[in-house]
Amino acid sequence: MAEATELWVRHDDLAQADIHTKTLAALDDGEALLEVESFGVTANNVTYGVVGHQIGYWKFFPTAEEGTGIIPVWGFGKVVESRSEDVAVGDRLYGYFPMGTHMVMRPQRKGGTVMDRSAHRAELPPAYNAYRLTSEEPALLAEREDARSVLFPLFATSFIIADWLQDNAFFGAEQVLVTSASSKTSFGTGAMIGRLPGAPSRIGMTSERNRAFTESLGVFDSVITYDEVETLADKPTALVDMSGNSEVISKVHNHLGDNVKNSAIVGVTHWEAPRQQAPLPGAKPTMFFAPGQIQKRDQELGAGVLMGQALTAWAEVTDNLGDLFSFEHHHGVEATRAAWQATVAGQVSPTVGIVASLTKGA
Repeated sequence: MAEATELWVRHDDLAQADIHTKTLAALDDGEALLEVESFGVTANNVTYGVVGHQIGYWKFFPTAEEGTGIIPVWGFGKVVESRSEDVAVGDRLYGYFPMGTHMVMRPQRKGGTVMDRSAHRAELPPAYNAYRLTSEEPALLAEREDARSVLFPLFATSFIIADWLQDNAFFGAEQVLVTSASSKTSFGTGAMIGRLPGAPSRIGMTSERNRAFTESLGVFDSVITYDEVETLADKPTALVDMSGNSEVISKVHNHLGDNVKNSAIVGVTHWEAPRQQAPLPGAKPTMFFAPGQIQKRDQELGAGVLMGQALTAWAEVTDNLGDLFSFEHHHGVEATRAAWQATVAGQVSPTVGIVASLTKGA
């Protein structure tokens, strides 16, 4: 029987990641076993942990120990055993995997998409249960596997944020303010908004340390630091917050007041900072949930149309980054744990994308 190795993370201390190995039970009819080949590790995965209870991220890959969970990651897996007619040994899938060496799924194939119909995932957002057969995809994706693991989940979110803003006429805003602007989802959001006709001006907010890098990306019309909130023009604004930092959010709301026309909380790059509690002037901060916009667009445009558009936009933006971005590979259990802990601590350069594998070199 196969053994699986996983990183179990404490819900209340994301930096505490323990290594667990277990013997997998024999597959039931209709199930398949995948070896997790590689995956991206980004601040987005930290967000999964911070809001895991509210959104349900801890439910995808549950553990047997109370207070712990497995962080979901985006990457590639290969079928190594199958008792399903829908996938065969050797098939490779891109999608949502545990931070571990293996995953059991109950596949249901429709064209180039494989849905995981495992009972515990039935009530979870469909966007996270869909996997793509790499053999059914265009060559441009095979040439960009590292970028797909690291950047596509983030830039897809960026594309969906931009689509949602446009879908709502930018809530009447004349400017869009994006915090943690050096983070990948943030500068991807700047780039995706910039592709839209008639979009408001884009302002990136970042630390002084990351200001030069953020400006070099060329995806914002202007870049300010957290100490320069008072320089913001007092006009209708849509806030896209990736920090989750109540101090940052409060500064913006208190400066702009009722000119905060929408306040979307997307990420928590400052995950250790206190969350917002007290009411603020302007629009109420609310959590943005990308799968909700995907489902809305699937109904309006047809299933998969929006994500197909996101894929094209992702490839264009990724290629335009050129020499500003590089990928680091971390092989084995200890290397992956160290990469995760560095990400949680905010020690990874915004110019670096981490691709990890517990399987290779484990």
